[in-house]
Amino acid sequence: MVLLVSAGLLIRALLTIQGIDPGFNPDGVLTMRTELPMPDYRLVVRREAFYTRVLREVRALPGVTSAGYVSFIPMASMRGGIWPVSVKGDAAAGDIRGSNNVAALRYVTPGYFETMAIPLRRGRDIEESDNRDRQFAAVVSESFVKRYWPDEDPIGHHFTFAFADREVVGVVGDVRFRGLERRNEPQVYLSSQQVADGAITFYSPRAFAVRTTVPAARLAPAVRDVVRRAEPKLPITEVQTLSDIVDLETASRSVQVRVLSAFALIAFVLAAVGIHGLLSFSVSQRVQEIGVRLALGAQSGDILSMVMRRSLALAIAGVVPGVALAYAAGRSMEALLAGVKPADTLTMASAIGLSVLMTVGGSLMPTLRALRVDPITALRSE
Repeated sequence: MVLLVSAGLLIRALLTIQGIDPGFNPDGVLTMRTELPMPDYRLVVRREAFYTRVLREVRALPGVTSAGYVSFIPMASMRGGIWPVSVKGDAAAGDIRGSNNVAALRYVTPGYFETMAIPLRRGRDIEESDNRDRQFAAVVSESFVKRYWPDEDPIGHHFTFAFADREVVGVVGDVRFRGLERRNEPQVYLSSQQVADGAITFYSPRAFAVRTTVPAARLAPAVRDVVRRAEPKLPITEVQTLSDIVDLETASRSVQVRVLSAFALIAFVLAAVGIHGLLSFSVSQRVQEIGVRLALGAQSGDILSMVMRRSLALAIAGVVPGVALAYAAGRSMEALLAGVKPADTLTMASAIGLSVLMTVGGSLMPTLRALRVDPITALRSE
């Protein structure tokens, strides 16, 4: 019972986490890290020339539907940092928001949201025309809007972020950048062009995402060739699919589930074999008694009912303390359960049902064998 319930709780937790919407569609997306060397690319115009060439050539490859650059891919090894936000009226609302006036910073190129399938809720995407000659634009997440303008249309509002005044031009869905189990801070996406030369170079777009209709393994060499032609000295690392990145988020949990499920299965089989052997021996000791009962007119159903009642009593004797111990075990690992309660009804009911069926099944076969014995033969067995 303890192993069955523990494994069941972890399986439920794993399924719960895997069912969380990350805020993007990872299917069919190839990612890689192409970090431009500094100070060779400290000038924005040179970085933009690289992005423009790579994006143009990659988008022309067969099977590619969209491509874009971003500072950091969600859930990848490098997940970025947070920056302070200043919105008009913060001083008056300081007691309410206080130190929560922060947001995650991401510089992006046009096409990034389409590539990641991050939904655009309102306004527009970052565009090629968003350069340093125009008002600095920002696309913000829904959680950013809920924090600062919950009852207003955010488009056109201004705020100070990353050393400049920004105007909200679009709103996108929230993305779980820091993992499926973590709620991260609001997000702000800025144009890769709207930054001073040599400033905030750590956040310069370096993560490349390509949405494709062909297998990523087949497309990766062609994308590598495009990047190398644009900059031969550039290292290309962390080539992987976005689905693999998301799967890694639950990899440790999957291992836990597999190991504990294996122990639970072994325990279940051993218990089933042990109960079958015990009840077979018990019934064999009562063959003469069963013969007498049959000779005196007892029906097969009566004998079967008698043995089944004893089997159910054995099952209850094991299940009741097992449930208590399983609940205690669930409480001890509650931090791993991702919101699943230690007394989860479905898990408990499944474990109890399996244990009872195992016990009843273990007693059914030896009882049916005993019922096939001729009463006269049973009475002469001594």
